[in-house]
Amino acid sequence: MLKNYILSMKNKKVLIITPFFAPESHAAVFRAHKFVKYLKKEGWEPIVLTVDTNYLYNEDSSLLEELGDTPIYRTRYIEPSLRGLYMRLTGKDRTYKTIKVHNSFSGSSPSSENKAKAPKSWKYLYNYLLAHHLNNPDRFWTWKRGAIKKARCLIRENDVQFVYTSCLPFTTNEIGIALKKTENIYWIADFRDPITYAQRMHSKIGRVFLNQKKIQDETFLYADKVTVLSSSYKLIFNDQYEGKFDNKIIFIPTGIDDEYLPTHNRINNEIIFVGEYLKEYKDDFFKIFKRVIALLPEHKVPILKIIGNTSINEKVVLPLLKDLNLLNRVELVDHMPQKDLYLELSKAKYVLILAGHFNHWWCNFAKLVDYIALQKLVVALVPTISEARSELEKTKRGIFLEDNFEQNIEILYRLFSSRGDMETPANDYYKRYFASTQTKEFVKVLEKLEKL
Repeated sequence: MLKNYILSMKNKKVLIITPFFAPESHAAVFRAHKFVKYLKKEGWEPIVLTVDTNYLYNEDSSLLEELGDTPIYRTRYIEPSLRGLYMRLTGKDRTYKTIKVHNSFSGSSPSSENKAKAPKSWKYLYNYLLAHHLNNPDRFWTWKRGAIKKARCLIRENDVQFVYTSCLPFTTNEIGIALKKTENIYWIADFRDPITYAQRMHSKIGRVFLNQKKIQDETFLYADKVTVLSSSYKLIFNDQYEGKFDNKIIFIPTGIDDEYLPTHNRINNEIIFVGEYLKEYKDDFFKIFKRVIALLPEHKVPILKIIGNTSINEKVVLPLLKDLNLLNRVELVDHMPQKDLYLELSKAKYVLILAGHFNHWWCNFAKLVDYIALQKLVVALVPTISEARSELEKTKRGIFLEDNFEQNIEILYRLFSSRGDMETPANDYYKRYFASTQTKEFVKVLEKLEKL
């Protein structure tokens, strides 16, 4: 009896390897973060291995507090850039979060300062070195060696049977491959993106791309299971490998943290967009919005809020709003902790997805996951065959804009002028997008591997 208990405890330990982890607070963090948080609630023992320096992102200390006494190990990571070298040699903190606190984005980093002063030939050389050498396979390669060494120690000292890696970046898969070759483990390789399919996910440099593709190929060869956050990834990987690894691939959507679900009755006449407003979005939605609000009585006109990194969004959005004379109709709100964001979303009457009619057909957007879980009415400009559209259709909460300007004006006019929802109430499908559900699906994967 005691022997079986000890064995079961041994099999409950999972090593989570990701460079994106609390207190960082951006989209790439939360899938692994919620997995760790809810694994503990399922009786498992997560151990986290991550980087020691966050160069690029906002932070939220409450994310760490949520994890209690979860062991988190941080090994050295030096960004392969002028900034990383400057910080290593001088000890001065020039990370994004520190610069933001001091409100000094005009000189955001030594690398940007040096590039601004440098002649074009030096800028070209620096960018060449980044693309061809310093970001091969990505900027986290300097973390790999120390991470592998520490991971091996953690596996052996804690009798860890399961290793979970989060990709992108490619480097985490290299770590998983190295561990699978030398340690007696089950490896779950989690893909947040179809990494060698979409151009923005991989390098444009042929030699670097071949290295990245080799890493993906070896991942499918060595991983015991491959989990993906969008079912369309399975179709992509089926095409890439002619179905060879279909039995390894499991679709597990990301989920909203159950404990963050707000409970209140107040609803504001707002439509909210969350995230970075990309240049590719152009002013298509703003033009529709302008025409529609001109037809509505003032009390029916919703405020459009764009919530995200204002230092990025202002550069793209403000010129578009100025040209269309919409500055008084749109609010730009800076990045905020997830709990605060969910409260804002829950109070809004509508939310907004703007992928476009041809972009990201394969993507189950992180923000869409939140919208579905919160049972929001979603105005969506997405491809007809997209994962986002098919998932929204299952919830009965999607308002889809079409490839016809006048038709879209009519769709939004009817939506904004209606007394209630245009669509039928949401069904129980939204519960699939809870973090507790996500983790239960991962636990099923672990338990099946445990029985092998």
